[in-house]
Amino acid sequence: MVAEERAEYEGRSRQRRDRIVEMHRQGLKGYEIARELSVSPGLVSVRLKEARAAGADLTPYATADDGAEQNDAGASRERRQPERASRR
Repeated sequence: MVAEERAEYEGRSRQRRDRIVEMHRQGLKGYEIARELSVSPGLVSVRLKEARAAGADLTPYATADDGAEQNDAGASRERRQPERASRR
């Protein structure tokens, strides 16, 4: 078996890290990314840590549903609070 060139390995590693970051920004959890890419959850964690240290933007993408979910959550929170009877 012939070992691959260091440059090839590093290129593949960068591509995998970029893919992990992209999937993370799309909102996938670490274990979901690991399962999708057939790698360990620990590797996903390490690559995200490396990306943070390198200054990569890991902010999740905003979706159209984000605003609606926040509004729905606020509305349901308001409905759950019991009305207080006034004391006289």
